[in-house]
Amino acid sequence: MKGHLLCIPCTLRAAYDIATKATDNEDLHRRVLAETLTWLTNTDSLLNVPPTMLHTYVFRLVQRITGNNDPFAKLKVESNRVAMRLISILENEIKGKPLAETFRLAVLGAICGNSIDFEVEGYQMSLDDLEKSLISCFRSGLALDDTNMLMEALSRSSKVLYLLDNAGEIAFDKLLMKTISKMYPIKIYAAVKSGPVMNDATMDDALQVGLNDVAEVITTGSTSIGLNLEECSPEFMRHLEEAEVIIAKGQGYYESLTEIEGILKKPIIYMLRAKCSAVARTLNVSKGANVVKAANFGQLRQE
Repeated sequence: MKGHLLCIPCTLRAAYDIATKATDNEDLHRRVLAETLTWLTNTDSLLNVPPTMLHTYVFRLVQRITGNNDPFAKLKVESNRVAMRLISILENEIKGKPLAETFRLAVLGAICGNSIDFEVEGYQMSLDDLEKSLISCFRSGLALDDTNMLMEALSRSSKVLYLLDNAGEIAFDKLLMKTISKMYPIKIYAAVKSGPVMNDATMDDALQVGLNDVAEVITTGSTSIGLNLEECSPEFMRHLEEAEVIIAKGQGYYESLTEIEGILKKPIIYMLRAKCSAVARTLNVSKGANVVKAANFGQLRQE
């Protein structure tokens, strides 16, 4: 997905928001905004790259200017804590259901866990309102539903690479991975970021929610939002090459992987909430819609 004009004011707003999380020093806030504006004004290629690259740039800018390497540290810990408490809501919803229905509900629950996001323009969510939001999301169902394609891909694969999005929501991903393991004899590799970037999950977050109980947790070797192949570690690239199907969670991976589907040449299942209008437009869904979308599925058919 290429950038949109809306990504420019979104990036400026993100720069300010990250800066205020990183420090209370208003002089540094102004410096962050000034350098972001200069960069946005003087860079011609902004709309030719995925939006993930814009937000990655300003996050690293804030790190450099403020000296705060992880502005979202406390928020991530709290997100994990609250998500682990709320996961019982989803478990109660799927308890006693047939496996196929359990799988579909676990997929929807993992997408609804994507409600735990604090860095999307026009999308605000407080932890206090999270329980109500999750229930509402769960009741709304899927606007795009390629779950059957996901099930077919898993049934014909031995290794899946699960690209994780935010802290907090990974507790819901854990339940889906547990369900996948019950239904399919498949090895799951769950990839987190190698260091702080926004509120994306890192190894510390994975361990906090016990993700290592249901999958082998690896890192991308990168601190870029979404997937930037130029920054990934050789180990991650090996897992990417060996995986027979990729599950990509969240907007960041959708924005970046859609640009390299032809390079990856393997089935990709995007699972996300369309939380900004630019993303929703590319998916032809309403803003806030829940999405399971298959790509490169012809690759599976050719095997």
